[in-house]
Amino acid sequence: MTSQSTSIYTRAGLDEVLATAILSNVLTTKGARVFIEFVPQPLRNPIKIIKSYAVGLTPSQVVSLTNTIGFHVVPEKKLSVVTKYDESGRGEVLMSLSETSTLTQTVLEYVETLNTVVEIPDQLLKDVVFYVTGRVSEMSKVGKALTKAVKMNYNSTDFSNTLYIYFTNVIRTKLYKLSAEIEREAAKHDEALKLIDELLRSENLIPYGPLRVAVISRSFDKQLIKNNYWLLKPLTYDLLTRLCREDGVGMVVLETELGHTLRICLGIKDISFVNVISSLPRELSSELNVMLKGNHVMIKFKDPSRSSLDAVLNVVDVIASNIAPLLIRSSRT
Repeated sequence: MTSQSTSIYTRAGLDEVLATAILSNVLTTKGARVFIEFVPQPLRNPIKIIKSYAVGLTPSQVVSLTNTIGFHVVPEKKLSVVTKYDESGRGEVLMSLSETSTLTQTVLEYVETLNTVVEIPDQLLKDVVFYVTGRVSEMSKVGKALTKAVKMNYNSTDFSNTLYIYFTNVIRTKLYKLSAEIEREAAKHDEALKLIDELLRSENLIPYGPLRVAVISRSFDKQLIKNNYWLLKPLTYDLLTRLCREDGVGMVVLETELGHTLRICLGIKDISFVNVISSLPRELSSELNVMLKGNHVMIKFKDPSRSSLDAVLNVVDVIASNIAPLLIRSSRT
């Protein structure tokens, strides 16, 4: 492997970046020059991964893997898989690990087949398992700070590089403690939570009777939101669930790179997906994508150039005006 170059393609998540740091460390010690490629989500353009490693990425309409080794976790089966993809993209399973929930554990098992054992602090390994399985409250103080920092910088290539360097240092020193950069980013999360509290107590929401609509957009005419858009954006889901819990239905308009989207959380049984669909203006129904996942609905224009704040607020006005009376009726019964 001496003087050979290879790339590792990965997503920008805590588990993915740690697994990548471990794999990179091993390949480097064996003489390879390793290049890290952070793949944005969602992908705007198809990507071809050739003669590389893919951490947390599988073949799809936008991702092709050839002559590549991929690491993938299947949560619903409590299974992780190491797959070798040939020149035609056909996969052959090299390793199948049961009761394995993280890519980190998968890579640690894989590198042992390369006659290498990588030791990382036990608490870090536990924290990654807690993180992936949704048990954040059980994480250590350092782990919780990492979670906050990652959340505030999801899909940021710059922060992914920072996290990669941090984990590389932890692997080298075996010291699992906060770095100044991670601490600063985690502090932003706490600041953003305070802003959400202020936003919910203020006149920055659009009222529809008992229903309140939040807008996280630099185009919205409220200084609290304009001035703090980059802090509030990563916690959109937190804001949505707060509104859902407090009002019975949560509605948030979010500015994204592809225009504005409307996100709805349905928190009471008297209001369903059918109520949302039936409220949509007929003249717009062919122009909108409506996606349902659990009790969450996302609505966006198929053409991003149509997704101005005003256009999405017009959709909000129709839906909210129809749902608000149902909320009032539900509260009386």
